[in-house]
Amino acid sequence: MILEKVLDFGISKNYFEKLKIKDIDKSCCNLDNEIIDFDKTKDIICREANQQTRKSCDGLCLTNNINFIEFKSLNNFFDKEFKYKLKSNKKNITESQIIKNKVSGFNFTKKIRDSLWLFDYIINHNELKLKNLNLEKIHNMNKNYFIIKDNYQPLINIALQFNTLAKLSNNKLSNRRTMDILINEDLEKITLINKPKLINCEQLKSKFLKGYELK
Repeated sequence: MILEKVLDFGISKNYFEKLKIKDIDKSCCNLDNEIIDFDKTKDIICREANQQTRKSCDGLCLTNNINFIEFKSLNNFFDKEFKYKLKSNKKNITESQIIKNKVSGFNFTKKIRDSLWLFDYIINHNELKLKNLNLEKIHNMNKNYFIIKDNYQPLINIALQFNTLAKLSNNKLSNRRTMDILINEDLEKITLINKPKLINCEQLKSKFLKGYELK
């Protein structure tokens, strides 16, 4: 397979390092399946190509297609940054606006654009020596982008017994739904790649269990 050749070349040049998903920086999934630490790839290539630092996805998975993976710990955002901004809110910004501002800062389009540039740099490397026919085959392959969110576990038993906690839990669920909606709306605008998908850790795990095929 062409992508196997790309993978072997990337490893031999130290562009690619495969890590367990749980060990990837910023990962929000406790999974043992391995993917390429593409953030590290970015750092190496930007230095080598004398480029300003670029954005990139967190991981890369090469199967019979090209899969860019981005991790977003929404639990971490709501437990820390979101609470801090609500507490220090001096301009009466709404919860929805705080969430909207966060999603705007994700800048998925730039991450995809830069990730594609990094991958293109590798496949066009003169030491790899891919023929134009093979480069065209890679160009025509499916290129996917998965945004992985952590699984949210709301307060359940206690919330059922105490109205205050139940209300708090409902607010959290509402904010998480708002975040999902805004992320999906942002992803709908992206045309650089196959329609990106927002999935959680359990969905990512099930895809790996089905033969390491991400589609």
